[in-house]
Amino acid sequence: MMPAPGAAMAMDECGLHTKFAGDNYCILPPPADKGFQLHIGPTDYDNPDPRFMLAPGQEITNDLPGTSSNDKEVFFYYRQYRQRTGAHHNIITSGGGGDSGLGQRIATFNTLAEDYPQGGIIAPENKGVGINLPAHTSINVSLHSINTSEKPELREVWVNFWYRDAAEVTEPVKEVFSIAPMSGIPPGGDVLVKGSCSTAGSGRLLWAYGHRHANNVRFSVWHNSGGQKDLVYQAYNWEEPITFDYSSTVMNPMPDIGGKETEGAWSGVLPFKAGDSFSFECHVVNKTKGTLNFTNNTFTGEMCILDAETVGAGCN
Repeated sequence: MMPAPGAAMAMDECGLHTKFAGDNYCILPPPADKGFQLHIGPTDYDNPDPRFMLAPGQEITNDLPGTSSNDKEVFFYYRQYRQRTGAHHNIITSGGGGDSGLGQRIATFNTLAEDYPQGGIIAPENKGVGINLPAHTSINVSLHSINTSEKPELREVWVNFWYRDAAEVTEPVKEVFSIAPMSGIPPGGDVLVKGSCSTAGSGRLLWAYGHRHANNVRFSVWHNSGGQKDLVYQAYNWEEPITFDYSSTVMNPMPDIGGKETEGAWSGVLPFKAGDSFSFECHVVNKTKGTLNFTNNTFTGEMCILDAETVGAGCN
């Protein structure tokens, strides 16, 4: 059955004892009638497929295919994300996709372990929220991995998708993937990279995080409405970019309390209307000896991307 709302985050459920770091991130799949698990990784830990191996110092971003195991059309909302050490980003699309942007995004995350919504608690205002998935859908996983250790690492991902009653789903989810244009930041450059998206109608923001790389020192998001500009997301840790949930059941910390670089966000439901926008900003300080351009390279390239989900209207 589905984990009890508010239960501790599931970890180390598989009893793995491989020679690779990250065995503790493996979790068991949901019961077949309650959900399914997407697993990207080897079937033989003693002789893993080379696609899932990462040599010391190696960095790679590539697309890995999978298929959903549901034998009929389903809806889901609650997701449990786990991936081994070395993973940087993970973009999951149905019906094709990858970095090309084709297909429908059904999950995206940057941390090694995360549940959404937090603790499996679906807020009252989100009881009708769900994402549709046809039976046996082709799935693409765009996995960005980097090995900064001195030992080979294994690339492996586990994602649990928990079903929702189709009769209860009245609000389909829309994915937000907004890229701030950037290029040519010289060595020592200290710049603010800016982006924005505009809302076409009324809705609310469900969650958000900022995707960036090692030369980013701050990621901020504002909601702009009727001349008012509210800071709704602020974070500093590029390696483990925090996801903030905007719902009636979550109280987020306030950003920058007491002059300290405190990660924080808007608390409560975050509604928007037609004509509003979300602007975002990356503070980038180039600590390298080369020019920073928009690439997947963690330490020698940079990105500034707003990832989020909405219901109602999207943000284009």
